[in-house]
Amino acid sequence: KQWYQRRVAITAGMSRKKEPMRICITGAAGRIAYSLIQSLAKGDVFGHDQMLILHLLDIEKSKEALYGIAMEIEDLASHVVENVVITTSLTEGLQDADVAILIASMPHLKGMERKDLLLANTKIFKETGEALEKVAKRSIRVLVVANPCNTNALITLKYAPSIDPAQFTGLSMLDHNRTVAQVAKKLDGNTEHVRNVVIWGNHSSTMYPDLSHALFMNPDKTCTPVHKLVDHTWAHEQLIETIRNRFKEIINRRGMTTMSTGKAIADHLRYWLWTGTPAGSHVSMAVPSNGEYGIPAGVFFSYPVTVSSEGKLSIVPDLDIDEFSRTKIMESYTELKEEADQAIQLAGEA
Repeated sequence: KQWYQRRVAITAGMSRKKEPMRICITGAAGRIAYSLIQSLAKGDVFGHDQMLILHLLDIEKSKEALYGIAMEIEDLASHVVENVVITTSLTEGLQDADVAILIASMPHLKGMERKDLLLANTKIFKETGEALEKVAKRSIRVLVVANPCNTNALITLKYAPSIDPAQFTGLSMLDHNRTVAQVAKKLDGNTEHVRNVVIWGNHSSTMYPDLSHALFMNPDKTCTPVHKLVDHTWAHEQLIETIRNRFKEIINRRGMTTMSTGKAIADHLRYWLWTGTPAGSHVSMAVPSNGEYGIPAGVFFSYPVTVSSEGKLSIVPDLDIDEFSRTKIMESYTELKEEADQAIQLAGEA
C-alpha cells in the first residue's frame, strides 16, 4: 500500500477558516526535510491558522523511514497538520498539491564535481516536470531546493509548460541568510538589524553576495548603508570567498547542511506564500529571468525580490549596479547559461 493517511491530533474545537493546503515534499525521508517539517508543523511557514496535509514522497527503500516520520509528526500533536500521506509515486505525491518542495536529488557527495551532479539530476527533474504537467494543479507553487537548483528549476519548468513560470522558484535564501549572518557578525549586531543584501546569479561558486544596497539599523532606528561600515576588501574579497565556500567547508567538516537549509526553505516559503516581505526590505530568490539587469531569458537567476501581502513576487527594479557588481553578475550568468544549455541537451537525450 503506497499511501498512508493518518489524522493527527488537532486542537479541540479549532475553527477551520481556510481550506487545508497540500504540501508535497520530495526526499521527505532525508535530513533536510526532517528539519523543515518541524517548522511546518509549528505553523511557522504558512500560518498558525492554516491546516496542512503533508505528502511525504521518497524512494521505495525509504518507505519505512517515512512511516517513522509520520509517527513522529503525530507525536508533535501539531494543531496545523491535519493528515500525513506517504507515497513512493511521484504522480501520486504531486496529485492535488498546492505547494511542491523539491528536495530529492542525487546527493552532493564529497569530491563530486558540479557537472557530475548536473548529469545525475537532469533526468530526475525532467520526470518531475512531466509529473507536474500531468497531475498538478495549475495553481501549484514549486520551490526547487536540490542542487544545482537554478538549472533543476529550469528543467522542471521546461517539462511543465502549462504551469505559469512565475509559480516556480529556486532556493537562494540559504546564501542570503549566510550573508546576513556574516554582516551582523562583522558589525557586532543582530541579524534583524541587517536587510537588503542581495544574492545574484547561480547557486554555485560564482554566486555574488552584494552589499551595495544593504542597510544596518542603528540603536536609534536609523539605517546606515553597510558599505559605509565595512572596508572594501572585506566586502569585495573576504565576504564573497566566505559565502561561496561555506557549503564546501560545512560538508568537509560535517557532511551535510541540514539545519540551515531547512531554515532557509521555511524563510523562502513564508515570505513567498504567507507574510510577504517587510516594507522597505527585499530578499533573494532564484526566478525565471526576462531580461532584468541585462540577464537574458532562459535561466533561473537569483535576484532581489519583494513579495506583496497578496503573494505577488516582483524583481526589485532600477538598483544601481557598479562596474564591479556588473562583472560578478555576468560571470555568474555565463556559468549558468553554459550549465543550462548542457542540462537541456541532456534532458533531450534522457
